[in-house]
Amino acid sequence: MDAPEETRGTWSFPPGSIGADDSVKGYEVDATDGVAGSVSWASYKPGESYLVVSHRHHLHETHFVIPAGAVRDVRHGDRRVMLGISVAEAHSAPQQEDPAAPLDPATVAAFAHGLPGAPEGGLIV
Repeated sequence: MDAPEETRGTWSFPPGSIGADDSVKGYEVDATDGVAGSVSWASYKPGESYLVVSHRHHLHETHFVIPAGAVRDVRHGDRRVMLGISVAEAHSAPQQEDPAAPLDPATVAAFAHGLPGAPEGGLIV
């Protein structure tokens, strides 16, 4: 992925939230105002970490790329990831056709100034 140096915090989980052998795949994803979906894929590479959050609406499933910097807490006992953004902000993130596919450089670049669709200033991490 090779994120620019200034966006490294955007692509990192909070310290202590993910251990070397931890996985959040299948965890429920809670935004600040409700459930945003569930984790269908995650990358844990330092400075290049992100979640692909899947949301089913009727018969259609959409996958959103959420940088790990949006994560505020991981509750392994409850199998929940807590985000510091709203459901609308999470669902306005770039979409990923195949959750396990590598990120497109344009998707990475979209986060250079914050989470697309977030209020002015975007996602600040």
